[in-house]
Formats: sequence, structure tokens, C-alpha cells
Amino acid sequence: MDQRSKKIQFWGLNIASFLGQCAISMVNLALVYYLRYTLNASAGTIAYAASTYTSVYLVSCLLCSKIYQHFPPRIMVSLSVIGMALSVIAISFTNSIPLVFLFLVFYGFTMSMLWPQMEAWITRGSEGAELNKLTSSFNFSWSFGTGISPYLASMLVIVTPSLGLLGGAIIFFVIFLLIVALSLNKEIRAIKPEADVIKSADSSEDHSTPLRFDSYIAVFLVYSALSVVLNIFPLYTKEVLTISESTNGLLLLIRGIATCFAFIYFGSVSWWQFKFKYIIGAEAIFVALLFIFAKSTSVLSLGLFMLLFGVIFSLCYNFSIFHAASGAIDKGKRMMIHECVLTVGQVIGVTIGGTIYEKLGYTNVLIVIAVIGIVFIISQCTAYALRKKKSTSK
Repeated sequence: MDQRSKKIQFWGLNIASFLGQCAISMVNLALVYYLRYTLNASAGTIAYAASTYTSVYLVSCLLCSKIYQHFPPRIMVSLSVIGMALSVIAISFTNSIPLVFLFLVFYGFTMSMLWPQMEAWITRGSEGAELNKLTSSFNFSWSFGTGISPYLASMLVIVTPSLGLLGGAIIFFVIFLLIVALSLNKEIRAIKPEADVIKSADSSEDHSTPLRFDSYIAVFLVYSALSVVLNIFPLYTKEVLTISESTNGLLLLIRGIATCFAFIYFGSVSWWQFKFKYIIGAEAIFVALLFIFAKSTSVLSLGLFMLLFGVIFSLCYNFSIFHAASGAIDKGKRMMIHECVLTVGQVIGVTIGGTIYEKLGYTNVLIVIAVIGIVFIISQCTAYALRKKKSTSK
């Protein structure tokens, strides 16, 4: 691929990533308000709704990834955003909670065609500094979408929650048009399916790092908390702290923007790469944040928590996507595993968090996640010490 086509692809995919996560985050927040204040659903029902599409996304990634790899990534991404748009439109026009769950199943299924394919497309054929540059730009793009969309969504749901859902659907259609425009480039249109790339690399040697497993644990931990922040935190701030939707949107915006700028920084340095101590250190800091801010009630303290959470979240996500792809022949498979791990974190976080929130309150949700984090850290340090002892005894 020539430099002009590479540049077109680089900017096109990063814009698509930004818009994609912007739409998904907008739908996430609008869905909470739609279920709660339009359909009068309980907090537990909202948690199960969020875990429904993420669970289907997870299962679809596991079962269908081999099938998806036989199609060019532009085809899978196009089908994904069209399917997601239609699902969201259907949700916005129904007053039946069972039908909402049915449409969320289709939403999760079509989402499984998006991120693993997008990530494999972006990272294809890259290693080292180039891989860091590509993953960092991708991370900034989708995180910027996550950062600004809650504030935009909060402005729409003030009018009516269904408007927030429709706003997300419109953005999905815009992504479809963008992918169509990218496909007008002959070299981009000629990009082969991932399965063809893997087949041609069968004789290559895999140089994957074992640190990817510790990185998966780190991203699982922060995503379990993120699902609580996106799906339960808005209910807590509105119903317990009586904070307005716009202020809640601003708090989520702080987390998103902090994540964006952190991605810029971590993408420009390499000190965090291939170092076990930094993975464990990030987890430990995150656990400390959960304990320290678990009882926060003021807008100022919540804003500080969101700021620090955004930075640590960025680092843990960087650990996972970089160490998963680094040295791997089948990057598509590694991106699928990366997506599955963070999705499991989301499902467990929102499901357990929703139940704990209804019975014990928001503070205990964060404390439970922090305790789980401590168990992870102890287990990882033990496993690392055993690995090191085994390697030195040879």
C-alpha cells in the first residue's frame, strides 16, 4: 500500500473509531435513562440490559470470529454499524421491555463484527514503534468519542431519552458512509480478509510476551469499574446525590478527556512497555482510588476521581492492546481475546454492581471491585515469582 493510501486509511479508521465509540457511549447512557424514566425499569433490570448486549457481544466474538476473518474488514465493519443502527432505532420506538432485550441481543451480535475487526485492521503488519503509534492513535480516537459523548447524550436525554438513542443511530449511519468512502480507494478496497493474512504467515515464528496475561487482568479490572461508572453511576448521582443530568454528563466527560490525554502521553513514551512492575503498580493505584473515593459525594471529589480513573484506565488499556498484539502472528485472534476479556469485565461489573447497588448502595459496589483487585494483585505477584524462580533454576 502506498503512503497516500496508508494516510487515507489511518485517518479514516481513526475517525470511524471516534464516531463508533461516540455512538456506543451515547446509546449506553441514553439506554439507562430510557429504561428508567420512560419504561420505569428497576436498577437491576437496567444492569441486566447492559449485560445482555455485552454478553451476546462476548459469545458472538468467541463463536463467530473465525467466520468474520473470511471477509474483508471493511465489509464486517459496514454490516456491524448498519445492524447496530437498526437495533437502536427499534429500541427507541418500543415500550416493551422484553422487546428491548430482544433488540439488545441483535445489537450485541452486530457489535461483535466491529471492534476486533477494526483493531486487527489497524494493527495489521505493524510491530514495535509503529504498533505503538497505531494503537495509541486508535486509543485516542475511540476514547475521545467516549469522552465527549456522555455530555452530548445528556443534552439530548433532557429533551427525551429516545432522542439520545436516535442520535447514536444517526452516527452509526455516518460511519457506514465513511467506510463506503474509504472503499473507493483501490488499495483499501483490495485489503484481504484476516484469514488470508494468517495463512500466508503460517511459517513465521510467534514472539508473544507472557505479560499479555497480566495485562488482560488489568484491563478486566478497570472495565468492571467502567461498566459501573457508565450504567450505575448516573442513577446514583441523580437519585441519591440529586445531581442533574448535565452535571453527571460533565463528570463523565472529565473521565473521558483524561483518558484521551493520557493516551496521547502513553503513546509518546515506551517506559511502560514489557514491565511487570508497572502493570501491578497501575492495578494497585486503581484499587487505592476505589477505596479512597468510595464514599465521595461532592461534585469536586467525584470529578477528581473521574480524572484519576481516566488516567489509570488509559494505562491499563494500553497494557492490554499493546502486549496482546506485540509479537503475535494472528493479531485478529489477539484483538478478539482482548475484546472478550474487557467485555467479561463489563458484564460482571454491571451485573454484580447492579445487584449490590440495589441492596447495599454505590459505595459498596466500589469496595467489592477494590477487594477483587487485591485478590488479583496477590495472585499475579505469586505467579510472577514462581515464573521467575523457574526461569532462574534452569
